Amino acid sequence: MNKYTRYFKDSYGWDRFSTYISIMGLILLINKYTAVFGLGLIIFALFRSISKNKYKRYRELQSFKDFSLIINRKIYNIKEKISSFRKYKTFKCPKCSQKLRVPRKQGKIIVTCKKCGTEFKKRS
Repeated sequence: MNKYTRYFKDSYGWDRFSTYISIMGLILLINKYTAVFGLGLIIFALFRSISKNKYKRYRELQSFKDFSLIINRKIYNIKEKISSFRKYKTFKCPKCSQKLRVPRKQGKIIVTCKKCGTEFKKRS
């Protein structure tokens, strides 16, 4: 037993990326067409946890965190657009393509771009 404890003492261990990979593998195991791929993901997660190359596993974890941060930001932006759809209307400046947000139901208004100062008429 001493040999195993010595080996696992220097291994990388379980992290958030391994958890995500194994959950995705379990989900893919449900379908018979993706079961082999799901099993491969679970084996890869186990390999990551017993790996001794801590630097590579840490880099993989950082890449996963960066990717998940980008996805979470996009989801948040979509939620914000949906929630502000009823209250505000969004226009694009014809000169500099800056996005401008104006309140809805104001009729014809003159919109001034904050970035370049261009004025244009729009119906809100």
